[in-house]
Amino acid sequence: MKEQKQLFKVRDLRKKDQFKIDDKYLNGYAKILGVYSTAVYASLTRHAEFNSQKAFPSEKLIAEEHSITERCVRNEIKKLKLTNIIAIEKERSSKGQWLNNLYILLDKSEWKKPEELKDLWKTRGTERPNQRNLTTEPEELKVPLRIHIKKDTNKKDNKLAKPSFAGKEVNLLIEKFKGVNPSYEQLFKNKTQRGALQRLVKKYGVVKTGNMIDYLPKIFGKPYAPVITTPYLLEQKLANLINYIQQRSQKKPNIVKI
Repeated sequence: MKEQKQLFKVRDLRKKDQFKIDDKYLNGYAKILGVYSTAVYASLTRHAEFNSQKAFPSEKLIAEEHSITERCVRNEIKKLKLTNIIAIEKERSSKGQWLNNLYILLDKSEWKKPEELKDLWKTRGTERPNQRNLTTEPEELKVPLRIHIKKDTNKKDNKLAKPSFAGKEVNLLIEKFKGVNPSYEQLFKNKTQRGALQRLVKKYGVVKTGNMIDYLPKIFGKPYAPVITTPYLLEQKLANLINYIQQRSQKKPNIVKI
C-alpha cells in the first residue's frame, strides 16, 4: 500500500524569518516568570540581530504585538533584567536625549539560578509562595481534596456574599492569586476579573471562594490540572477543577471540604 501523500509542509528552519528561544527558558524559567515575561522575551528574541543579539524595539511596539499595556511591558522587562536573561543599555542622541533602550540577550550561562530568583517576587514584604527549585520534581500534594459545594446556610457568610461586598474583601481574594500569577497586581483594576470574583462570592460565599483560590498553587503545573491564574478563569473552569479534584480523591480517602 502506497504511503499516503503528505498534504502539509513542516517548518523550514533554514529560513531567516524565524527566531529561536532557548529550551532552558521554556523548560523552567517560563514557569517562574510567567506568560507576560515570556511574551516580552519572545518579542526581544524576534527583533534581535543575529550576530550581536541586540534588539531595540520600543515598549509600544512590544505592547501592540501582544495586546498588552506598555506598563506591563516595562514590568516584565525589569524581571528579565533582574534574572540576567537580558541586559539593557540606554542610548543618547547627539543632543543628549534618551533614545529607545537597547536590549542585549544574554547567554543562558549568565542567567541567575532558579533558587536565586525568590528575591524577584518580594511584593509588599512577602515572598511569592509558588516558587520551585527547578532541579527537583514538584512536591506531591500531601492531602488530596474533594470539593463539596452546597447552598450556603450561614447567615453571616451570606451577607458577605452579596454583590456589593466591600472592595477590601475583593482585594484580599485577588491577593491570593499571587501564588499562581506573577502579574496578579494587574487584576486589581480589571473590571472583568473583579466581576467574576463578585459572582463567585455571591454563589459560594467568601470562605469557600477563598479556599478554592488557596488550592490553586497546590495543583499548579500538575499533569491534567486545569490552568487557572485569574478569577475569570476560575469562574469559567470551576467544573474542570472540581472534576480534577474528585478524580484525585478516588485514589486516597482523605477529604478536605472547601
